Amino acid sequence: MSNLMYLARSGLSSAQSALNVVGNNMNNAFTEGYSRQSIVLGQAGGKSTNYGFFGYGVQVDDVQRAYDGFINNQLRGATTNFMSLYSRNTQLTQIDNMLGDDSSNVSASLNNIFSAMEGISKDPVGAAERQETLSNMQSISYQYQSYSNTLNGLEKSTNTLIEQSVKDINTATEQLANINKEISKIQAQTGGVPADLLDQRDLLLNQLSQQVDIRVEENTTTGIVSVSMANGLPLVNGDRSYKLETSASPENPAQTIVSYVDASGNSIRLDESKITNGNLGGLFKFRNEDLVQARNDLNMMALQMANRFNEVNRDGYDLNGNRGEDLFSFKDPVAQANRNNAGDASFDISWTNISEVQAQEYTLTFKGPGQDDWEVVRADGSKVTPTIGDNGELEFDGISMMPNGTPQPGDSFRMNPVENAAGSLKVAITSGDQIAASSSDDPTNESNNENIKALIAIRDERLIGNATLTEAYASLVSNVGSSMSSLKSNLQTSAKVVTAVQTQQQSVAGVDIYEEYVNLQMFQQYYQANAQVLQTAVSIFDTILSIR
Repeated sequence: MSNLMYLARSGLSSAQSALNVVGNNMNNAFTEGYSRQSIVLGQAGGKSTNYGFFGYGVQVDDVQRAYDGFINNQLRGATTNFMSLYSRNTQLTQIDNMLGDDSSNVSASLNNIFSAMEGISKDPVGAAERQETLSNMQSISYQYQSYSNTLNGLEKSTNTLIEQSVKDINTATEQLANINKEISKIQAQTGGVPADLLDQRDLLLNQLSQQVDIRVEENTTTGIVSVSMANGLPLVNGDRSYKLETSASPENPAQTIVSYVDASGNSIRLDESKITNGNLGGLFKFRNEDLVQARNDLNMMALQMANRFNEVNRDGYDLNGNRGEDLFSFKDPVAQANRNNAGDASFDISWTNISEVQAQEYTLTFKGPGQDDWEVVRADGSKVTPTIGDNGELEFDGISMMPNGTPQPGDSFRMNPVENAAGSLKVAITSGDQIAASSSDDPTNESNNENIKALIAIRDERLIGNATLTEAYASLVSNVGSSMSSLKSNLQTSAKVVTAVQTQQQSVAGVDIYEEYVNLQMFQQYYQANAQVLQTAVSIFDTILSIR
């Protein structure tokens, strides 16, 4: 009699627990990061007698959390790859949109200048033709300035996104360390691992993998994880987290750099070329490759265009018979001192041959007296051997750099000769009369159009490598477009991989609301059946009490 009551009680208790588990699954079917739970029932033992074995009913052995560490790791890897492509695509799209206007662009503005000059060629003294040419030159100057401002704005926004990514990384690693601590504490008290904390842990790991490529080591017994970056630097170790920090680059304050803070508080600058995945990796690649290339190409076009127009205009004579002047103005290059320099050195930079200038960054490092004083290295790592002038100036690649002050060994400077050429481009003349259309200094020779023909001939000159100005612009548009096409294709492929792995992960850990509904009905019937057992036991007990 008592055994029957005990059986009913154990059955009802187990059924109630099963209903709680199913109900929790149904409640959290749409909760992000939730992993389905399953109850595990087992026999509660029993007693062997001369008449056979009599069981003591059922008991709850475990509540298992659906989980596959291998699939979760695959999902993190797919996610970090997707996010690198996504963040880069988001930024590069803005350059593609900037260059993609067919009606208003540098190439169209160039053609307008040459078309207006054709009018001057037909009527060298025509005021309307000269004014139209001046207006078109002002238009292309504004176009270059606008493009430059857009690219500068993109650099600033990318820096902001990098800073936000680092904040998100630090928040996630701090929370992971706290979860490790809580898991350890609860396991020490109960011997079990709390499923809700494990769900929070995995959700944070997924969020972290969106920002940066990580490696995760999990203690499958305790549920505690150790997390490191792909380069091996630890981010989470037990209940301790390690932070990243951002700061302005010492060699280029316009760029934000990221450093790792070790256990001793020392900052270690991250090698951005090694951070290739995650949101952070995509932002680095855009800023250090896509943006640099687009900016260099644009500045090179502005510089070579302005210089060539200036050269040819100086060869002729304007409407008043005066020697032609520069049509465009632009700023000279600047050597930017590293913030950590110990000396007070500086450089004065001038052009020696603009046609020989290369659109890339140089780093000049002072090696110290007794050696080749200054080491010059291009951005691609190749060394430059400058010609040393009579006054100690360094001459190379179309520029001359005169050192001033007293440098200390290790002091460095960065310099890009085409930097800000587009942003600083302005029309240097104030009147169309200053366009040197004539090759004669006699203003009465009104039909002379020889120099304006030379200006028009710039259209077909190969000024940038083996390309004309319009071909160089077309190449810039094509290069960005090609990068966008490849990026979109890779992004679509990566998105499909993420979707496939997510589907696989959800097939293991996700909640199927229909399946849970079936389970709910099953355990409801299970509960009712055990209630019937209890009712039977009570009925038997009442019958016994009624015997007199």
